[in-house]
Amino acid sequence: MNTLSIPGIILAAGKSRRMGSRDKLLLRFHGKPLLQHVIDAALASPISPLLLVVGRDSSQLFEQIATENLLVVVNPQSHLGYSTSLQAGLNALPSPCKGAMFLLGDQPLVQTKTLNALLSTFQQDPTHWVAPSFQGKRGNPVITPAASFRTIANLQGDTGPRNYLKNPATRLKLVAVDDAGVVFDIDSPQDYERLQVLGNGLSEASVF
Repeated sequence: MNTLSIPGIILAAGKSRRMGSRDKLLLRFHGKPLLQHVIDAALASPISPLLLVVGRDSSQLFEQIATENLLVVVNPQSHLGYSTSLQAGLNALPSPCKGAMFLLGDQPLVQTKTLNALLSTFQQDPTHWVAPSFQGKRGNPVITPAASFRTIANLQGDTGPRNYLKNPATRLKLVAVDDAGVVFDIDSPQDYERLQVLGNGLSEASVF
């Protein structure tokens, strides 16, 4: 069975408030910005097209990130919260689709094989939400079926569909993966320090 090709939407319009004055997405890891790791993993998968949602002031990002294989979407309302970036991504999809994968720009460890596993599971039933789990904890990225795009459209403020996915009635399939990156995002200087420890060769189990 061939893996279903669906669009991916990388969310990269946040303000990095907990990181201080630094843009966390441009912090270096293994020689390139954190965001570039997310982009590269997605480009190596069947995801197509791949959209990158950024904020209004993204000039520095464009100087350091390779965007030639992406559809860049500027969210002029990013200051109103996370939900607006989700909606900007969906509104910019170039054609109808069965669903869309939302990827976080601050999760540089998520592996392409994980994305492939999520896509394969979604293909089996495109009416379900699909998310990864690592050691029993639900993570990201998440695939939203087209029938649930309205749920995203109705979100307000600095929130995503987290509470919706907690509802037992939600049609959610969890895919167990051996990829700690799905539950590790870079929000603070401490998170970045932990990432550097991983880069120095210590096992994931010693950090997570």
